[in-house]
Amino acid sequence: MKAKIIDTPQIRSAMEELLSWQKSRAEFISRVEEEENFYRLRVAPKSHRSKGEGEAFAPTSAWLLNTILQKHADVMEHIPTAACLAREPDDEADAKALSAILPVILERNNFEDTYSDNMWFKLKHGVCAFGVFWNSELENGLGDIDLRRVDLRNLYWQPGIRDIQRSRSVYFVERVDAVTLRTRYPHFDQKEAATAFPGLDRAEAGADQVILVDWYYKKRLPSGRTVLHYCKFAGDTVLFASENEEGYENGWYEHGEYPFVLDVLYPIEGECVGFGIIALAKDPQIYIDRMDRNLLEYMDWATRVRFFCKRNTGINEQDFSDLTRRIVEVEGDIDEERLRQIRVDDLDSFWLNLKTAKVNELKETTANRDLLQGTPDGGVTAAAAIAALQEAGNKTIRDMVAASYRAFVRTVRLVLECVRQFYSEARCFRILGDNGEYRYLTWSNAHIAERVTGTLADGTPVCRRPIFDIDVRAEKKDPYTRLSHNEMMKDLYRMGAFKPENAAEAGILLSAMDFSGIGRIREQVAAQASALRGSGMSPEDRSLQKNAKEPLAKAMAGAVALAEKAEREMQ
Repeated sequence: MKAKIIDTPQIRSAMEELLSWQKSRAEFISRVEEEENFYRLRVAPKSHRSKGEGEAFAPTSAWLLNTILQKHADVMEHIPTAACLAREPDDEADAKALSAILPVILERNNFEDTYSDNMWFKLKHGVCAFGVFWNSELENGLGDIDLRRVDLRNLYWQPGIRDIQRSRSVYFVERVDAVTLRTRYPHFDQKEAATAFPGLDRAEAGADQVILVDWYYKKRLPSGRTVLHYCKFAGDTVLFASENEEGYENGWYEHGEYPFVLDVLYPIEGECVGFGIIALAKDPQIYIDRMDRNLLEYMDWATRVRFFCKRNTGINEQDFSDLTRRIVEVEGDIDEERLRQIRVDDLDSFWLNLKTAKVNELKETTANRDLLQGTPDGGVTAAAAIAALQEAGNKTIRDMVAASYRAFVRTVRLVLECVRQFYSEARCFRILGDNGEYRYLTWSNAHIAERVTGTLADGTPVCRRPIFDIDVRAEKKDPYTRLSHNEMMKDLYRMGAFKPENAAEAGILLSAMDFSGIGRIREQVAAQASALRGSGMSPEDRSLQKNAKEPLAKAMAGAVALAEKAEREMQ
């Protein structure tokens, strides 16, 4: 048996560190809870439901909610997709295989749903987290990559850093059922496990639930390489520790990175987290709601017909307020002194303009102008002009998407490293071929795993580890992009770019362009140029031959017509 490196003293020290870091995260967790409650009031506003007729009406408008909805729709139109680029010629085949396999891995993990959920959290609170893990229980025990959303309120790292990878340790805390935990780990001691943790009591805890901690930490090997180790514990009980097990001398994850990627919207100096749209536009939204409440209350006063009435006027109040009665009997004389209508002064337009100004302020600060939603502004009605203005106004969306793409690159790199470490068995993938049809690919990590390729003079082994660059593209789905792409293909066709005799010029033109599917078009144009060269005729000669044949054919047709005409005259 291997000696226990991680035992009770080590996890107690780790728990003390976790509790000290939890205090620095209390402000972020509190802000997230407050913003979530603010968001929920806009989705299901209970304050709209008045209990009685006399209660003040407290409306909540959806300007801020509409901004979040619009930004989420824009982000989801730019869902990223990745391709691998080899750094050496010998790795081209594996790069092409990985480029076809990556979409399959993401699809199996329902990446679109995960991306959507994370973008909701990012837009509301300013940051979201992806987790890339190896789950040995997937694929009937074969194991596979598990890419999922991570609740940042359960994740803890070293305070005062901007990059989570620079943290001394990383902890993920969750509440689980003790019965389930005891079934998986028979040596689990429930009596020593904690049942509460500060900041984790958002939901009502069950009677038989305990706090489970996943502890990730980096360790430097004698060779100078940094690997990542992993420990799972509850209370004083070590459930699993990679350093205590055989076969994990190179760590739990050999890539040496924490399996968490943070995607920040608006960064804060000295913090891994940021702030979101709710923090940016919360105050203007509150002022707009206050104005709506006051304006609607004033409207309620102004539209209700009410009267001043002296006592002992001789009017039956019940008959007077009954609109179905044609005649109301009174005692004595009725005049303006005894019964007078309450009149409310007209509302100054200044207050309505002020509310409009606050709405415009919210739109400007959140970059959610009407033009971006397709509403003409400033007299612009032409479709092309509106589209051009929308593209020019999408600077903030492009910047937001670029930040998400950088986080996506880090996520894909973790996926590739898990493939490199764990895909030792050959697996079959159904991938999309170049011709648009599905085909099957059987592949393993045999060619990309680190391996010894030789030794130095002093006997030091020389290892080779193929490295791939990640190329991220937008899988944009909006109709305008498809329409503009189709129009561009028509223009290229009218220009003669797809004619065989123009293959050389078309190749130069396409080399300076960048759009979806350009690789396949370049290959087809190159094939036409190769076929033309194989015939032994240059494009210029073929063009001259074509131009020379046309007059000859016309002359021959004219001669035949004259001969037929002469024969008819002779007859």
